[in-house]
Amino acid sequence: MIKIGDFASSAAALSLADYCKNQQLDVSVVVHSVDQAELWCAPEHAEQVVAEIERFLLNPYADRYQAAAWDRSELADSGTASAGISGYWQQLWSKGGWFTHLIWISTLLVYGWQQLDPWSALAALQLKPQLGLSLEQGWRWFTPGWLHFSASHLVFNLIWVWYLLGPLELKLGRISAISLTLLVLLASNLAQFVIVDANFGGMSGLVYGLFGFYWICGWLKPHWGLQISSGLVGFMLVWLLIGFFDLLWISMANWAHLAGLVAGCFCALLLTVADKWLTAQR
Repeated sequence: MIKIGDFASSAAALSLADYCKNQQLDVSVVVHSVDQAELWCAPEHAEQVVAEIERFLLNPYADRYQAAAWDRSELADSGTASAGISGYWQQLWSKGGWFTHLIWISTLLVYGWQQLDPWSALAALQLKPQLGLSLEQGWRWFTPGWLHFSASHLVFNLIWVWYLLGPLELKLGRISAISLTLLVLLASNLAQFVIVDANFGGMSGLVYGLFGFYWICGWLKPHWGLQISSGLVGFMLVWLLIGFFDLLWISMANWAHLAGLVAGCFCALLLTVADKWLTAQR
């Protein structure tokens, strides 16, 4: 994707993008604020999109642009109304690839296992102090992420995993999503185990890793479309600090959160540097 232009109105950029998509042009909009947006497109469509921008600037309120925006809204409304619950789940399912689906389903199955036989679930998936840093049972360096100790803990983590990992898998590919997930889980679990103990679980380390990845990518590679608001980043950082000061009524794996965040940021930096190097070699 290449950047075509800047808009002083995000609504205008989205309106033009709707029309371009109706014309089978590969475009996307990066919205920074209400009065700042960027239009990106595939290189092979650049000439056509530039021509459409010139037409749009002459008459942004032309019927063709209004109709495109209306069609998008109408399709969304009719899809929701006609499909009901089935349509809702179909739409939710479309937000991620099979790896995101696998994470969700397997985490729910493990939680069900914990309700039926919690001790066997812990024995199979939790880290064992007696093994130390051994690779004898290597899966244990990843599996604590699947353990959740309350319904609220489970729901909170799965919502964020779906919200962040799903789009990442669709935009950057399955290999990137799998690699990031494994690296972040390994780093977060290792840090919590070494610094504290083995009594922890949950996908929170991965969630923080995904936040870190989005944070850096949104800053360095906005055209990848992995954006997260600065307010949300600020909230997660404050929540992280609160956990370290032990001001909450719940026990949190703070070192897993911190290590996950750092690992996610590092992976984003590594990927952006690799992308820059590959672009320079072409």
